[in-house]
Amino acid sequence: MALLVSLNLAACAHSTAPSTPPAAPAPQLSASERSALVTKAEQRIAANAPAEALPFYRQLWDAGERNPAMLYNAACAASLAGQKPEALQWLERAADAGLDDAEHLTQDTDLVSLRDEPAFTQVVAKVRATDEKKNAAKEPALRDEVLQRMAVDQEVRRALFEGGQKPSPEKLARLKQVDTDNTAWLKGVIAKHGWPGRTLVGERASKGVWLMVQHADLDRGFQKECLALMEKALANGEAPKKDFAYLTDRVLVGEGKPQRYGTQFTEKDGVMVPQPIEDAAQVDARRASMGLDTLEAYAAQMQRTFSRPASATPLPLKQ
Repeated sequence: MALLVSLNLAACAHSTAPSTPPAAPAPQLSASERSALVTKAEQRIAANAPAEALPFYRQLWDAGERNPAMLYNAACAASLAGQKPEALQWLERAADAGLDDAEHLTQDTDLVSLRDEPAFTQVVAKVRATDEKKNAAKEPALRDEVLQRMAVDQEVRRALFEGGQKPSPEKLARLKQVDTDNTAWLKGVIAKHGWPGRTLVGERASKGVWLMVQHADLDRGFQKECLALMEKALANGEAPKKDFAYLTDRVLVGEGKPQRYGTQFTEKDGVMVPQPIEDAAQVDARRASMGLDTLEAYAAQMQRTFSRPASATPLPLKQ
């Protein structure tokens, strides 16, 4: 099963022996070119033609792209195409780039053909070590509870549009119940511990805390309180810039104000578009400062993720 690709891709450096002529510089890709290659690869996988996806992943690699989720997806494509050596090579690259979801790696049916290979066992060990390091927690029981709640949060949201149908009243009621329960529980946690950052609950669970706050739209005051707490956590290295940018926009849009980073989309005439953005001409500069890729690349990611047309042109500011 492919992992969601974040398009904030980082190149890693290579060195050569003094006697070796300098390698030609990697071809530079624009955000739209990167996004187009990822889209083409994912379309081939969706069409049950994984071998046809591999040339696009190779182009991305040659251009210096080192996103672990992208590398993992390339491994899945190679495995499904029966290309074991290449699949293992992509997995090793993903592990070296920081892949940290050992549970997903060991359970993914796309990789079943690799599980008896010694190299696969080595990759799992490396990913598990990264996983344990990133997700070590001062409060492991709290971490585990957050992760469990995050899983339910995602499960009810995936269920909303199963079968391509509009959400039923029962599914919407279940979603509301989950969000309300998570908000009430999280209020108690924050009252006791303050913001549950990386040190307290580990990296993945800290993301889960942020996710529950993002979905606490029925309690805007709580979201604003968490935004202030998260700003302090950000200054202390306990929260990522990206998450802070998303929550900032969530609160602003919820209050009927223009967003700053273009993270919040809505549907307009069948196309997903950004909600109004303040000083939209500078949005990519603000996004870059928070570790986000361009708005154009993000719109393309939205289109791939939700299988709906998307545009980077925001709705106009209200007069």
